Amino acid sequence: MLARLEAMEYNKLKNTLIIGWNIEAAGLYDKIITSPALGYNIRGFVNPSGVREKSHYKNVPVIGDLSNFGDNIQRLEISDALIILSASEKKYLSEIIKECVKYGIEYKIVSDTYDSEYGRVIRDVIKDVWNPEGFGLRRIIDIFASLILMILLLPLFLIIAIVIKYESSGPVFYSQQRYGKNGRIFAVHKFRSMVQDAEKKSGPMWAQKKDPRITKTGAFIRKMRIDELPQLLNVLKGDMSVIGPRPERPFFADSFKTKIPMYINRLKVKPGITGLAQVMVGYDETMEDVKEKVEKDIDYIDNSSKWYMNFKVLWKTIFVVLLGEGQ
Repeated sequence: MLARLEAMEYNKLKNTLIIGWNIEAAGLYDKIITSPALGYNIRGFVNPSGVREKSHYKNVPVIGDLSNFGDNIQRLEISDALIILSASEKKYLSEIIKECVKYGIEYKIVSDTYDSEYGRVIRDVIKDVWNPEGFGLRRIIDIFASLILMILLLPLFLIIAIVIKYESSGPVFYSQQRYGKNGRIFAVHKFRSMVQDAEKKSGPMWAQKKDPRITKTGAFIRKMRIDELPQLLNVLKGDMSVIGPRPERPFFADSFKTKIPMYINRLKVKPGITGLAQVMVGYDETMEDVKEKVEKDIDYIDNSSKWYMNFKVLWKTIFVVLLGEGQ
């Protein structure tokens, strides 16, 4: 009977890979096997730099490298990955996360030291970057907030729509593809603030100060952040949350992911209409701005279950709007 109960408990464990082949990975494994409550069943190690010969740590094998990652995920029925890289392995971080997202497995980055390449301290292997218990309540708040705001702001929406239409030809609203949670692409909605077909000749590019493509009405609604309000519809549909990292265009995000390894962590949560990075850093003008915003986004994600963080973002958003700090 005892053996049967132990087998049942074992079957509840999550099949997990430790990605990294170093002394820290071995230490992480030792911690896990002495803490069964963590719920991990370690099936093997992945050596991101490649495997030249068979290797084991305490009878747990190195099952391969990134070239056969997908095959091992399916063969071993892996649901989770714990990423713990040495200094020489950190160059593989972006590729590792991309593979985890591709095959739909949960991943956590484990680090006990600050590293500029990681972007911040990732403290706890047990702690997920998003509190799953908060999903239901958060979604309810998002639905009610978006509905109430859309009703209250309807007169403003009508005025803005009339002015946009009067000033320049083209549609009132502008839709653009952005990355959502887990890299899912969706159409984000905004009031049109630029001339029609603004990027037809130039292609995708960041908005700049005194951008000639921006209309007079567009300059005002961008300054007051009014152009983002139609995204309340995105919140109602479930593509976005009221608060979260701002959704980025695939053209730019794909570039950022290769230059900032932690950038892809933003895709583990729903994007938001407003966010900590948005109100603390503002618009992107340089790559350093992007890196700073990523740090703020990860800080918010790590603390998103703490309501003071959400109130901080909302409070700061009110001042940003009232002071007209948009661009």
